[in-house]
Amino acid sequence: MSGFNRILLLCPVLFLGSAGPASADADALWRIVNTCVVATAPCAKVDTAGHYALLKDQRGVAQYLLIPTDKITGIESPALLDPATPNFLAAAWAERSAVDARLPHPLGRDSVSLAVNAQAARSQNQLHIHIDCLSAEARDALKAAAATVGRQWQPLAEPIAGHRFAAIRVDGAALGTFNPFIALAATLADPAHEMASRNLVVVGTDFAEGPGFLVLSDVAPAAGAWSAGGEDVQDHSCAIDK
Repeated sequence: MSGFNRILLLCPVLFLGSAGPASADADALWRIVNTCVVATAPCAKVDTAGHYALLKDQRGVAQYLLIPTDKITGIESPALLDPATPNFLAAAWAERSAVDARLPHPLGRDSVSLAVNAQAARSQNQLHIHIDCLSAEARDALKAAAATVGRQWQPLAEPIAGHRFAAIRVDGAALGTFNPFIALAATLADPAHEMASRNLVVVGTDFAEGPGFLVLSDVAPAAGAWSAGGEDVQDHSCAIDK
């Protein structure tokens, strides 16, 4: 479930409930971001050069959302495949210290996750990247699978959080110039139509050769089973830190 549907809105104050996309105000997050561009609050940070804002989600003890300050509806947006568009997932990884600041101890890189939900698995029509703790079960499953994942997309042998992910290995302490949106689109016959149905997850990893990432993607169920998003691998209670 998308956590931002629990964010308090401004003017008037409104608490969005836990209903699915049909009953949520799909533009609520976009209005919040526009408020942040003017006055920063309620966001924690606005990076004008990076074209994004960082917002503490009311769901979870430490979850943050990285949200573009330009209108980008979601993973299906053609703007994400334009090389001139900022690498928002790289920026989200760089902002993970915001999550650490709300926890008793900094997270290991293999306990941090970034998630983008497919169009049918979200309630807001503004791109947002969930930055939060990985669930302990997902961490253990990915740690076991990491050595088998190569530098080309391949299916994982076992499901994680109910998802049959394909995965790719990325080396390095930061994503750098590797853009997971573009890497995923390159595998699709018709990205303009197929990207909308994809979940996308980035998880930090420690390979035997050094730090890196596992990037995961799967096809979300059709609208109606909207909770089956990439966010499912996360634990918003951050039990992994305990």
